[in-house]
Amino acid sequence: MSLLSALVPLLRVYCIGLRVILHQLRRRFQPRCAPASVSPETSAQSRAGAPSLSPVFPTQNGKVAIVTGGTKGIGYQTVKHLARLGMHVIIAGNSESDGQEAVRKIKEETLTGKVEFLYCDLASMKSIRRFVQQFRAKNCPLHVLVNNAGVMLVPERKTEDGFEEHFGLNYLGHFLLTNLLLDTLKQSGTHSHSARIITVSSATHYVGKLHLNDLQSRCSYSPHGAYAQSKLALVLFTYRLQHLLTANGSHVTANVVDPGVVNTELYQHVFWVVKVVKWMTAWLFFKSPEEGASTTIYAAVSPEMEGAGGCYLYNEERTKSADVAYDEELQRRLWTESCKMVGISDEASRLP
Repeated sequence: MSLLSALVPLLRVYCIGLRVILHQLRRRFQPRCAPASVSPETSAQSRAGAPSLSPVFPTQNGKVAIVTGGTKGIGYQTVKHLARLGMHVIIAGNSESDGQEAVRKIKEETLTGKVEFLYCDLASMKSIRRFVQQFRAKNCPLHVLVNNAGVMLVPERKTEDGFEEHFGLNYLGHFLLTNLLLDTLKQSGTHSHSARIITVSSATHYVGKLHLNDLQSRCSYSPHGAYAQSKLALVLFTYRLQHLLTANGSHVTANVVDPGVVNTELYQHVFWVVKVVKWMTAWLFFKSPEEGASTTIYAAVSPEMEGAGGCYLYNEERTKSADVAYDEELQRRLWTESCKMVGISDEASRLP
């Protein structure tokens, strides 16, 4: 691999990250007016950068959610707030010890017993299928699926099934999981309360390039390019999924969220200089995990999102994704290729 082919994706990813950080910084110091329905105390919390989510949204008693990667960071905060709203939340994760610890802490913090952990390694198609079997054995509905888990800038390595790790775990794992749970989501959604699929992407998708002839980055591996490609694939997948759901008349919506630049453990593979800068400045420039989870929670439970699908959400607002993400032919081709990779039938081929 040439130096240039490695340097270009790196610069693109760090440039888009810097743009997001500057936007977050401006927003942090921008005065905001609290809605009439929000108390002065809640308004003060919001200005301090700690969104108070539970009082804003209606209770979710009787509803069931699955959150991948819910043991730490954004996923943990998502699980905690959904549980606080009354949802029965199932954490899907690849560490039994982290999962049980997360369940214990969330039960203590929310005083609810409606949180549990099921093992699911998104880097293993076998593990994903086993997880779905275990979930189905519970005979419970599924109202919200949050595709949150992911890896970032890992060195070149493959999943159990031989896929490049960013593409295999971040994208293909969630692609298979979503498709295997789709029937349950369709059965759980109603005309007045659609089931919801929320997929976490990032601003790096704006600089991502989808190489349909080399989705595994075999020709030229760049961790930055591979990560950005996986996040672009998630946006394309969400838009195609919503098209198919609409065509089928399903009461299920699919949306994609951008959490911003968040202070989590995902940065373990960045350059040491970046780690030092992050350690010194994250308190000011980065969002907290709770702030990072706010748009995911908004997409999962807000009445404003009822029946709305195919949206790219940032800071709880609909915004425009990368132009290439709206390419319907690219969406279709990626979907077809993904079905082949994970070994499921492409029922979408019979639809427009």
